[in-house]
Amino acid sequence: TAAGSSLLLTRYPASSFSAISPTPSKLTKDPPAPFKWPILGTLPDFLSRGGIDKFAEVHESMYREFGPVYGMSILGDDEIVVCDPVVFGSILRQEGKFPIGAAEGVSTFTDYYKENNLTMAMRGASNGPEWWEWRDSLNADMFAAWDTYMPAIAETCRKISDVAGYEVSENIAFVDFISRAAFDMFETVMYGSTSFTTNSKVASSEDIEFVKAAQSAFDITGALLSNPMEKVFEGDLYK
Repeated sequence: TAAGSSLLLTRYPASSFSAISPTPSKLTKDPPAPFKWPILGTLPDFLSRGGIDKFAEVHESMYREFGPVYGMSILGDDEIVVCDPVVFGSILRQEGKFPIGAAEGVSTFTDYYKENNLTMAMRGASNGPEWWEWRDSLNADMFAAWDTYMPAIAETCRKISDVAGYEVSENIAFVDFISRAAFDMFETVMYGSTSFTTNSKVASSEDIEFVKAAQSAFDITGALLSNPMEKVFEGDLYK
């Protein structure tokens, strides 16, 4: 959901639709879109509507003008924006055996994996048989063994809830507390226990710094996803 907006949208690479045809009247032909300039694509239209500083307003105006499915093209990166839950469902049902995942578009991660030859991580951010093998290997733990980790997460959440009022009012900004809570729950799933970074009395400075670094990495990733110019011109944020 775009900030400050009730509009729910998902952005797909245009190539995602090459093998599927949900709601044929909408997606088998080129979707409505602003004028596409050579090289720049629809970037001038994006900027004229407010650009990255008014991201929610940009998509609200495009939804009003073009409807629940429309196209965008920023410097050669063609994508289809879907604002219709019915279309979401159609895509999920027809995406095929090896679906194109959102992780492939998070270039800050995939570029890092490639540069450092992290082949196992790359398998989780790709598609095709290798992705399927990687994903299938997790099924037993994620689904068959859910009754082993859900109680652990519930206990972690209970302890987080016990200290939330005091910590947020006295020690930790709310947005930082939420990040620490997410870390505590994730750590519980991965290791069966947590260091409780949400509790200032027991959290170590090393764990807190790790959460801060992770939070910063995700903030930068979000900014890069919504501001493609940074990557194209290798701005300070991308570096």
